[in-house]
Amino acid sequence: MLGSLRLFGAICLIVGLWLTPASAERRIALVVGNSDYQHVGKLANPRNDAEDLSRHLESLGFEVMGGTDLDRRSLVEQLIKFGRAAGSADVALFFYAGHGIQVGGQNYLVPVDAMVEYEAEADISLVSLSGVLQQMERGSETNLIFLDACRNNPFADELARSENRSAQSISKGLGRVQSGSGTFIAFATQPDAVASDGQGRNSPFTGALLKHMSVPGQSISDLMIEVRNDVMASTGGKQVPWDSSSLTGRFEFAAQRQQSASRQAPPVASADSEKDAYQQAVEVGSCGALEAFVRRYPDSFYADLAKERSGAACAAPTAKQVASAASTATSVRSAVREGTCERGPFDVDYCASSVLKPSKAIRYEPSMMFDGNRATAWVEGDKQDGLNETVTMHFGKRRSLAGFEIINGYDKTESIWKANSRVKSLEATTSDGQTLTVHLQDVRGASRVDFSPAISTEWLELRIKDVYRGAKYKDTAISELYPVFAE
Repeated sequence: MLGSLRLFGAICLIVGLWLTPASAERRIALVVGNSDYQHVGKLANPRNDAEDLSRHLESLGFEVMGGTDLDRRSLVEQLIKFGRAAGSADVALFFYAGHGIQVGGQNYLVPVDAMVEYEAEADISLVSLSGVLQQMERGSETNLIFLDACRNNPFADELARSENRSAQSISKGLGRVQSGSGTFIAFATQPDAVASDGQGRNSPFTGALLKHMSVPGQSISDLMIEVRNDVMASTGGKQVPWDSSSLTGRFEFAAQRQQSASRQAPPVASADSEKDAYQQAVEVGSCGALEAFVRRYPDSFYADLAKERSGAACAAPTAKQVASAASTATSVRSAVREGTCERGPFDVDYCASSVLKPSKAIRYEPSMMFDGNRATAWVEGDKQDGLNETVTMHFGKRRSLAGFEIINGYDKTESIWKANSRVKSLEATTSDGQTLTVHLQDVRGASRVDFSPAISTEWLELRIKDVYRGAKYKDTAISELYPVFAE
């Protein structure tokens, strides 16, 4: 009998281990929504936002703590509890909806019992965002922060009555945040700007998060692109969510659903799918795209047509193409001699056709595009708008390029961003002679340009064809630029 019980226990243990993946990560979240303020204007949606997001995160495997309408003592107690839990967690998430202000360049969350009549009272009455970051960085490898807290300054009237001259350092909205490795921070709108509380049950930002957070296999970067587009659409472009990432790995809220290989039926190519694939190959027009179609659909009605087109596409380059490539190579060599090429991440060399001369200690070299700092920028050195000035990324070998990420303009502050010109359209050229036109929206923050399908190339040249003119300066700037490889 004892032996049978031991055998039964062993079987239960094995089954338990089989049902619980050894790699399962521990996810914790602190969710706070403050609506019912005692001394300043109440907010309609933060309580709803916190309650709805808490349920959503629980369905995604998070242990959720926190609450709604927390005074300072309760908020601090929750942060201490959260910090201790973060010490043994793999992923720590903090969400805050409510009033938030920026004082002297520091961001603060506003408890429901807060009252600030003088700037010096901020540290006493409010809770600093830097304190939240300290709690999160006690052990968790991945830290995620979502701040739906960029409303108008709720203490503006009190500060005005106090005639506190130093209150000028209290800014609207929240400011940029410096964080350690492994942290992702998302704001409901861009730094130093004000976000809407919304008219429905949820704010525009939280509503978009709830809509897109559960998409299987979606990275957090792709999530924010969807959120940003939704919020811009719902606010008429007045509110543009902003994020800052120092993550060292890919994070997904919902893992990609896997199907058993034995249950997957082999794909059967229909006439329509063959036609669509052929049309895509023709649109790309490259030798590789047409040959790939023939390999995939050797018996297709369109195979002979693709072979005929590939004959021309795969032929030796024309004299014009050779001259163009030689001209590009010459400009690259010239850029190297002039010292405008610099080695960036992924062993990529960044070269610029011109660079604005430094102003005191402020520099504008190509390295400003890969320093991870939105407050610096490459600025072209042309006397006019920088039309036909180029930035070229050299990969050192043929790579599969899926696109690139760009922070357009001089994104140090909103006023500086508006004062300088931003790129409106680019001509993108690759080493195999492909050229396409890229149009950029005139918005602050990160944007991504995708090549579909990915392009095999040794370099990518981006030539400025049109600009959004700056309100004060003609100089055209790019704050950050990174290739996105498909490998």
